[in-house]
Amino acid sequence: MRRAALGLAAGLALADASIVTLGLPSILVELEATVEGVALVLGVYTAALALALLPASALAAGVGAPRLGAAGIGLFALASLGCGLSGSLGMLLALRGVQALGGAAALVACFELVGGGGSGPGRRIWVGASVFGVAVGPALGGALTEAFDWRAIFLAQVPLALPGVLAALSVQREGAWREPALPTGVPASREFAGRLRPAIALGLLSAALTAVIFLVVLLLVSGWSVEPLAAALAVSVLPISALAASRVPGEPWTRATAGCLLAAGGIACLALLPGASALWTLAPQLLAGAGMGLALPALAGELLPERTRRDAAQLLTIRHAGIALALALLAPIVSANLDSSISSAREQGTAVLLDARLDPVRKIAIAPELFGGLDTDDPRGELQHSLEEAVVDAEDDDEANELVRVEGLLDDVVTDAVRSAFRVAFVVTAALALAAAVLLALGRFPGRARARAAIATCAACGAIAAGGYGAAYAVEGRTTVALGDPCDERDRPETGGIGGLLQDISLEALDRAACEFGSSREELLLALFDDELAEDFEREHGADPRSLSELGPALFGL
Repeated sequence: MRRAALGLAAGLALADASIVTLGLPSILVELEATVEGVALVLGVYTAALALALLPASALAAGVGAPRLGAAGIGLFALASLGCGLSGSLGMLLALRGVQALGGAAALVACFELVGGGGSGPGRRIWVGASVFGVAVGPALGGALTEAFDWRAIFLAQVPLALPGVLAALSVQREGAWREPALPTGVPASREFAGRLRPAIALGLLSAALTAVIFLVVLLLVSGWSVEPLAAALAVSVLPISALAASRVPGEPWTRATAGCLLAAGGIACLALLPGASALWTLAPQLLAGAGMGLALPALAGELLPERTRRDAAQLLTIRHAGIALALALLAPIVSANLDSSISSAREQGTAVLLDARLDPVRKIAIAPELFGGLDTDDPRGELQHSLEEAVVDAEDDDEANELVRVEGLLDDVVTDAVRSAFRVAFVVTAALALAAAVLLALGRFPGRARARAAIATCAACGAIAAGGYGAAYAVEGRTTVALGDPCDERDRPETGGIGGLLQDISLEALDRAACEFGSSREELLLALFDDELAEDFEREHGADPRSLSELGPALFGL
């Protein structure tokens, strides 16, 4: 029971690099954060953990693993409680750093106390704790977010961690703890220094796989408005696949290289998703997870030693440093691309409504309501909610039916914009896994035919999968709405009657003003009704769209 409690505490410390992932979209909204801000919720923890692991290993030699374990697990639990009660992003990030300090001490001590460097039950508990962190983290976080909210992710860890404190204290009270002797032979530090390529590959692969979970969750929950529990089930495919693949036998260098190639192919598929459905992410995650299951055990514990607490601290440092660097690299990319894509989607959606068969006064009022406030937090959910309200508030059945008719096209515009925003990040992430494979292959390309065949097969599977997704994406295409040049003549919606005449006059006036300002008519219309977009318009085009002295003459061509 004592070993199980310590293993659970270690599993929690490892899980915290991913368990909060499903809560990030809720944190983004509730704490009014940005994509970079919520990435820091993961990044601060992994970076602080990477920095604290080796000092914690040295500290264990002075104070003893039982004392360090009790203090570390206790600090982790207290910080988890504070995270769950945080009222601002700054407070949450600070406490995540404290949580990581406790987690580092807990991991180093628990490795020693359970006997993780041996070959018996202790090793199985340590490996099981690592698997628990990867496999259960996202799903557990999603379930807690769905049932309660993101705060429950942190609060639930407190009672789970406390038995570990008692277990470490019981070892200290019994006085049965002795500092284990270092393994005989080549010192672990020198042995590790000779394995630079596997170490770098471990960092790259860990970065790629954690980044995939982070990106897929943001894409599904924040981008496509998938429920957290459904998203948790979707991203659970990756660790389940990893568990199955981890049982595949073989020479470690071959498994590591082949696994990195599989992971790269699976992640590349995510850059070519043909549709806005969580189902399209399952096959890529299956491949990436299989690659993870092949490569990570081969790298951590086989190609790289994990016999002493310093070995364990070094491996965990490499893994979490890679994760922190990947998040720091990818979060700004996603944020910038989301801003650009959602801005384009606003104008495209407004163009659809301006060309719809709606009353001219109503369409000019409806368009800003639907798209003026559209932002990067939950664009699909916001659009669906606004459309439902617009249909309910429709003045007659014809207006309601026309809104229903264009609903599918508007949804495609928004979801495709989100999908496009994540493409570069997925390409970069796939490149990390591919770089790990190339690094390993250049270091020791296998001479045996069976090993070469295994690597070639995994490379072919990844390439075929990416090619298949690419072909499906090419067939499906992307839904885009062309924005007309306001300076050119264009067809008007044929609604007829006095309303049609008024519509033509209104749209022609918008075109004249937009041509004068150097914008699209859709951009101008949105700026007229939204404060933030009006400021953006003035910054970009040098004209205040709400100033009668500037807008009036432009509308009338004066």
